[in-house]
Amino acid sequence: MRFGLICVATFALTACGPDGDVEAEVRPLVRSYITSTDIAASLNMLDQAPTVTSITGEGRIVRGRDAIKDEANKQIALLPQLKVTVGAIEVARVGTTHALAIAPFSIGPSSAPQTVTTQGAASLLLAKRDSGWKVVHEHFSYSAPRRP
Repeated sequence: MRFGLICVATFALTACGPDGDVEAEVRPLVRSYITSTDIAASLNMLDQAPTVTSITGEGRIVRGRDAIKDEANKQIALLPQLKVTVGAIEVARVGTTHALAIAPFSIGPSSAPQTVTTQGAASLLLAKRDSGWKVVHEHFSYSAPRRP
């Protein structure tokens, strides 16, 4: 019985633990997704499924690609004025077809990116598709911006 539990626990950790190939594929996508100012490029990183969801930094739940695009279009005027910097990205496999990425980020004015006005974190659930890794769920959380 003990041997069986050890085998099951080892298999579970292997299936859900970090994987070098997954990390190497997911990290650049996550960094690009979080820092992108190109809405079309960001939408290409989203899954095609109608169940794709976003939880905004303000706590709104947004469902579907069209609604996520509409939400992004509301923010587009600010994008050129901001510089987003992503910290160390943690990646963990979730089964054989999904990965969870957690990434801290900071935001500052693009004219002085070293001046941080807010900090936050993003968690992205990604699914491996024939076309590559796609974001199926995103959740952003950040503090209220500080005035420089």
